[in-house]
Amino acid sequence: MLPVWLIMLGAIVQFGLLIGNRQQVALASRVGAEEASRTNLPSGGGVPLNVVHVVEQQLQSSGIDQCKITLEHNVVPPTPPAPAAPVVLSSGDCGCPTTPPTTPLPPQGEYVRVTVYVPATQLAPNVLKIFGLDLSEWLVPNSTTFRHELTPGVL
Repeated sequence: MLPVWLIMLGAIVQFGLLIGNRQQVALASRVGAEEASRTNLPSGGGVPLNVVHVVEQQLQSSGIDQCKITLEHNVVPPTPPAPAAPVVLSSGDCGCPTTPPTTPLPPQGEYVRVTVYVPATQLAPNVLKIFGLDLSEWLVPNSTTFRHELTPGVL
């Protein structure tokens, strides 16, 4: 019985930490989206450094390192032409495939969405690896969408 109880204890600890630390990833994407909503956004290149900085600062408060940040926006630049599809900016590389959110940005208004990707091993110990549940290939993404605040005359 002791091995079974130890396995159950390891599973409870691993998934408890995974769920608890996932809240930090959610908060990091929220502060990143809030920062992006107050920023003049480029139509190409990487994620603006001020957005990357606030996301990394939030994650570092819990000892977590992000591996990738994506920022999608449909903010029309001051000079036309407007982009036909949302602009996707990316920063970092996880070394494994990351899938963007399947839900499109709202069609009316200008919005930003920040997605933060974190390896699952940053959030919880990989104690169940010896039993076939390996977290080393898992990524934990979290997305937050905010309305762009610098849009003039839109309520």
